[in-house]
Amino acid sequence: MGMRDCKKIIVVGNYGSGKTRFSLRLAEILNLPLIHLDKEYWQPGWRETPREEWLNKHKTLISGNEWIIDGNYSALLKERFLEADAVLFMDISRPYCYLNLLKRNREFANKDRVDLPPDCPEFLRPDQLKKIWYFPTSTRNRIMSYMVRYPRKQMHTFYTIKAADEWLDKLEAKVEKDKQKA
Repeated sequence: MGMRDCKKIIVVGNYGSGKTRFSLRLAEILNLPLIHLDKEYWQPGWRETPREEWLNKHKTLISGNEWIIDGNYSALLKERFLEADAVLFMDISRPYCYLNLLKRNREFANKDRVDLPPDCPEFLRPDQLKKIWYFPTSTRNRIMSYMVRYPRKQMHTFYTIKAADEWLDKLEAKVEKDKQKA
């Protein structure tokens, strides 16, 4: 099964690793619906979805036949791994993630973002900085463990944004070539 045949794809990685940007382009290339977990989880004004409601919503999201899901929410990561055809892991360095978070904060300061619900403006939160720092010993270990325990038909790890972009470029070229053949 090639990447173009995958219909359920998860994109995981650290805060600021470029998951959303990557996912937006991937969804466009593969013509699959994109689900931003942050947009589904957060309610206006940065209010959290109550736990039971979130568990049910997550179950509904992953029950669909086609999707790309952008985000970690590591407590429910195993369920997404078990449903996915493909796992794309943005294993980008902490310095890059910090820098990207700062750039994103400056670009979207007090503005809404496509991957968040309305009335959740961007601002630099201390919990994000902490999560970036601890990612290699927490969520990254969980992702790596699941990649070993639950291998998917397609699994790719990107250590740089350049590598991720080059991979997307190649995928886009393959998809375009297939369209021309049809």
